[in-house]
Amino acid sequence: MPINIKTQLLTRSHHIIVAFSFLVAGMLFPTLAATNYYIDNLNGNDSNSGQSVDKAWKSLTKVNAKTFQPGDSILFKSDGVWVGRLYPRGSGTAGKPIVIDKYGHGGRPLFDGDGMTGTGVVYLYNQAYWEINNLEITNDAVAEGDRRGVRIEINEGVGVVNHIYLRNLHIHHIKGRVGQERSHKRTAGVGFAVVSAKNIETRFNDIRVENCLIHDCQNQGIITECVGGDGFQPGTPEWNRMRITNAVIRNNTIYNISKNAMIIRLFDGGVVEYNVCYNTANGITGNTMFTCACDGTIFQYNEGYLNNSPDADGSMYDADLRSPNTIWQYSYSHDNAHGLFWNCTVQEDANLICRYNISQNDKGILFCINYPVTSIHIYNNTVYIPSHLSPVIISERGNGNKTDNPNTRTYNFRNNIIYNLSSTATYDWKNTRYNRTFEANCFYGVHPSGEPADSKKITTNPLLFDPGSGGIGVNSVNGYQLQPNSPCIDAGVVIPDNGGRDYWGNTLYNGKPDIGAHEYQGHSSLKNVLSDGFEFKLSANPLLLGKELKITTENLISEQVTIRVYSQEGIRIFSKAYNENINSFLIGSPFKMPGIYYVKVDIGKHVSTKKIIVK
Repeated sequence: MPINIKTQLLTRSHHIIVAFSFLVAGMLFPTLAATNYYIDNLNGNDSNSGQSVDKAWKSLTKVNAKTFQPGDSILFKSDGVWVGRLYPRGSGTAGKPIVIDKYGHGGRPLFDGDGMTGTGVVYLYNQAYWEINNLEITNDAVAEGDRRGVRIEINEGVGVVNHIYLRNLHIHHIKGRVGQERSHKRTAGVGFAVVSAKNIETRFNDIRVENCLIHDCQNQGIITECVGGDGFQPGTPEWNRMRITNAVIRNNTIYNISKNAMIIRLFDGGVVEYNVCYNTANGITGNTMFTCACDGTIFQYNEGYLNNSPDADGSMYDADLRSPNTIWQYSYSHDNAHGLFWNCTVQEDANLICRYNISQNDKGILFCINYPVTSIHIYNNTVYIPSHLSPVIISERGNGNKTDNPNTRTYNFRNNIIYNLSSTATYDWKNTRYNRTFEANCFYGVHPSGEPADSKKITTNPLLFDPGSGGIGVNSVNGYQLQPNSPCIDAGVVIPDNGGRDYWGNTLYNGKPDIGAHEYQGHSSLKNVLSDGFEFKLSANPLLLGKELKITTENLISEQVTIRVYSQEGIRIFSKAYNENINSFLIGSPFKMPGIYYVKVDIGKHVSTKKIIVK
């Protein structure tokens, strides 16, 4: 039974109809058996039952004419190709979603919109409990137009629509419209939209976009919105009617996007994590990921690079209008047109947090304190600026003033490392309406005019292991960890409600707080790596830096062998367990610099440790 009551809304009470629809669904659906439907574009026939592989349907017309029941599966043949819009009807129920997926061996079935406009190639309207998996979707054309990949819409009076999951989709070459207007921003790879919620609650709960590949899209990658207007402060009645709860955007790769990889609106909580976004803002300005009308949304473990914005709005993260309590953490920003974090908030926004992130080789404005805001907390970030770039490290840009507001910006900047090798890097300060606090930061290298005063400032080398060595991937930045003799260890100030971990997952704090994105884990006692007399041999000692180390034992070892390598200070830098019946172990070169190290080999109840010198 479809949850589409649009025509009835004209004459009857919204609440009564919505309640009745779900009541009837609950009464009827348990008596209907779930069915698998198969669609084969080559060998199917629409006169078939569709309920077995050898009786498959053929066309989208047949699928779109069917109202599916809870628990049904709509299965398209792998490597099949369909041209047109996929718009099946019906809704699932809790525990019995309707599932779209592929069957058979091969690649994802392809859905080609063939240039259609005004809708999604895959489309749902006022429908709940759907899971859409393993499809390829495209909608290319010669000229720009109002095109979308996946479009999920709900409209006035439908109530709370639950459980829309998009997983393992490949969405590409969506020829939308490049521009700054809202109509341009609606053209995207994926869009969730409340059409209108002027009078009655009309909103999503439990939506997911996971493990999708989205690329070559104009104008956007992923968007959420209310078409009828979503410019409401979180917590207001208007926002509560359209807010999106329990949302997850996770493990997606998004690239070659004309503007923003993501525009996240209306999230009440929710998490955006483990996404990789690059080659964005290729056609017009745009921050890689930004929020609007969101409260308490968490962005974490994301990577953003190669934002190519030709002007402003080219940062990895932007807390935009009406984004209170949003948290931006544990992420890696590099090689972008602008830096790690901007705010374009409103005066009522408070408690924005930017913490334990790493920025490398970003250009433009690295931290932009722009529009009025009640409070922003920026702490324990590590920023690396090479000599050939000329960024503005902190800009108090001062836009967004309103005549009826105090137009103040209050922020604090604590425990951050600014590793600056550029003689042309600058600061941009405003003299009025900014309330700023700088405390316990490390400003190392070149010191531009206007570097902020800080009574606990450190200006000596923070002794990072290998600054500037980050590559592609959030796990490529171990060079930003602190060496054992770093002056940043135990030199920070305590931050309450600090998230409980650093960039690498180390627990906070290990003694006093450290400065930067790494919380040093302290000196392990070398008593823990002593030997009981078991013998092994090292391939070379001394060992040249960069050469591989091989460990051999006299006899074949049939039980588990664990090899660990420690620095002279007792910091573990390598650990691996082996279960092969061998007596030779090649462990590579875990050494970052010359020095004295200790190699520990555990075999069952026996342990042995040897000192090795690396030159």
